Amino acid sequence: MINLTEYETSSVQLSPDEAYELATLTRGSADKAQGPRVVERLMPTKQAGVYDIQPGPYVGRFRLRTGSVVDIRSRFPFQDLATLLGLGRKATLLRHDVTSALGGPGLMDLIALAFVREAERVAGQGLAKGYKQTRLARPPYAGVPAVTAHLNAHGGRADRLVTTAKRLTADIALNQLIASAHRKLCQLSYQDKQINVRLRQLTPVFRNFNGREDVARRLPSPPPRYREIHELARLVLDHRTALPAGTGLAGVGVLFNMTKIWENYVGRWLRAHQPEAVVHSQYPIMLIDVGPARRARADFVVEQGGRPVAVYDAKYRPWKEWPNTDELYQLFTYASRLCVDRATLVCPGSTALSRQMTMGNILIETLAIPLDEVAARDC
Repeated sequence: MINLTEYETSSVQLSPDEAYELATLTRGSADKAQGPRVVERLMPTKQAGVYDIQPGPYVGRFRLRTGSVVDIRSRFPFQDLATLLGLGRKATLLRHDVTSALGGPGLMDLIALAFVREAERVAGQGLAKGYKQTRLARPPYAGVPAVTAHLNAHGGRADRLVTTAKRLTADIALNQLIASAHRKLCQLSYQDKQINVRLRQLTPVFRNFNGREDVARRLPSPPPRYREIHELARLVLDHRTALPAGTGLAGVGVLFNMTKIWENYVGRWLRAHQPEAVVHSQYPIMLIDVGPARRARADFVVEQGGRPVAVYDAKYRPWKEWPNTDELYQLFTYASRLCVDRATLVCPGSTALSRQMTMGNILIETLAIPLDEVAARDC
């Protein structure tokens, strides 16, 4: 296994095929048909076959054509990462006695372990069911005649019939979502081989559910007993996950875009600490008064009394006492265009830290928030 850490440069022995495959992930593309820029830099060293690799903001695991598995870890401790991913709200999902491989279980092992435990529990209690409209073209006919379908299929023949009826079935969107996540997790490799075995044992339960993931993700609140596995399935399938596709990679990978995940976490933190205010995410800001329209989007804007009062920018990097020059320009521009006098840069940290400065009449603050604050409120 090739072990890397996000944004950290590691020297790794690679075959020519492995180096070529990883080089394809340095390009990236906004086109969904191509893969994300998982690797920021790949450079040969003076030693033959050894390369310096610096991953980008993606954390997770994928497999190369040679069979080698690339595991990209977070630079933050796992418990912090579990909190960011949403697992920290129900830490009991992570309590399990496992015989770990060398180096301990990775991120995907623990996510898959949490998922398989919940899936076993839900399957043992019986999958949720719902009524689904079913078309019947063979006797015995039930329900009501489907006139249009009858005319299209049989030309109105009197000796044939098509009806529609509601049937109670487990093939509903909620179970389709779980099945989609199960199929994706089954294609990964794990340091704890028992996880592979337990995932395969669940295959007969979810084999016949073939719903579209994008439809299944837009579900209302699930029943209480499905709440945890619903969150875990969405974690694997939602838009924070990027798959290296279209780059010749042999195996499906699960990579979490930590920049987006940090933005989600900051949004939860703001709403928890300012319940009386309205918090808007990706707030549009017009940059030009006269001329071609140019628009930016602030990560978060806080409104009180129907008008903006503060702007927040989430940065997924360790906290620094003073922001960079480009970060200062960005915050000052957002605050000026919104006519607010407060702009804050929010970074992850182990303890709460802050530093304030002023630019004209605008107060600019750099803020570090502990990763357990939102989790503590959610428990």
